[in-house]
Amino acid sequence: MELTFTPSAIERIDALKQDTEGKLHLFYDTEGCGCGNSGIFSIRFVKEATPEDITIESNLGPVLVKRWSSHFLDEKMTLDYNAEKLSLVLKSDGQYFNNNVLVTDHTGCQLTARS
Repeated sequence: MELTFTPSAIERIDALKQDTEGKLHLFYDTEGCGCGNSGIFSIRFVKEATPEDITIESNLGPVLVKRWSSHFLDEKMTLDYNAEKLSLVLKSDGQYFNNNVLVTDHTGCQLTARS
């Protein structure tokens, strides 16, 4: 599995990250979605990997993902940035996974860019 971050996505993530520490995790969030098959992917900065995490390759280095959520992903994916909507977009050649990927800290709190 491979994830490519576009230059504009990298710039946006850096602006949101600011001084947040941690490893990149493509996190499958099912909170409030009803079941494990109904969720959305976000980018989360985690302090450390857990035993249920695996890594996928990216142009930014290894990215963590929960083993059980990896079957929702495609072999090659792209994380892009839509400047008009101010949103990160996770997609592949075959589908869109999320048109508004949130970036969060290790607790799940959304990161925002300073004005």
